Amino acid sequence: MWFSRKRLDAFVRGDQSGAVLNRAFVCGAHVLGMLFSPNIDDSPAMVRLHARRGQIAWECLAELFETDNYGVAVQAMMEVAATYILIRMTHTGILYIQKSCDIITARSLRFVPTHGCPPEFSEDLHEILVALSQTIYWSNYLFLTRGNPESRATGGLEKEFRLELPVGGITSILSRIWLIFTVASLSDSL
Repeated sequence: MWFSRKRLDAFVRGDQSGAVLNRAFVCGAHVLGMLFSPNIDDSPAMVRLHARRGQIAWECLAELFETDNYGVAVQAMMEVAATYILIRMTHTGILYIQKSCDIITARSLRFVPTHGCPPEFSEDLHEILVALSQTIYWSNYLFLTRGNPESRATGGLEKEFRLELPVGGITSILSRIWLIFTVASLSDSL
């Protein structure tokens, strides 16, 4: 996940005001962090805190789907998908990758605009491009490590990245090599 400086600062500070960054990200990170905390089940207070953070994250995610902020919704989907994949609930992770692809398709989110001039590169645009890239990455990760079928949902997005994005053709081989090494190291650690 990649955030603009302003959003990253809010994320690191744990800002839950929602003014700069949707609360789903901060609460979702709390939930994921608590999953790896030792002996969390031994403390009823921690179990309640974990459940409450999870509830807030889901509520904020549901509210996010009611907005027109589709790029942020795709980012949130990728955080949820990554969390499920990391805790070995792969099938649920796949559902969120599919939901992300549905939003990308329905809202015509693209690496390269189909008409007009390309937008100025900004931190906000960078966030959306990273979210689109992560959608491809996690789909490929599951294909390479878990033997899942190649995702048809991300196929068009990956084709656009490879053929139409100016850097896609040059870096696709390097990104595949990097992906293979990343998958190998993640598989060793899991």
